[in-house]
Amino acid sequence: MKCAIGIFLIAQALLTYLAIKMMYTPFIVKALNRNTGVMTVSYSYPLTYWLICIASGMMLIVGTYLVFAKEKKQIFN
Repeated sequence: MKCAIGIFLIAQALLTYLAIKMMYTPFIVKALNRNTGVMTVSYSYPLTYWLICIASGMMLIVGTYLVFAKEKKQIFN
């Protein structure tokens, strides 16, 4: 049962990551230095993107733990 829940959490984490990767586009900020002519481009994602990525990472870790967790055998005396 643990293994099935772990596989479900891993699949959910991967699908969530792929879905938000398609939905969110970064804010692009371009800055041009007029003295040197060098343009600096920086990308910034909204806070909800990072929160969902952290939650997906946690689901991935918990799912991996559940898949590889050993079943404890009970010893009856």
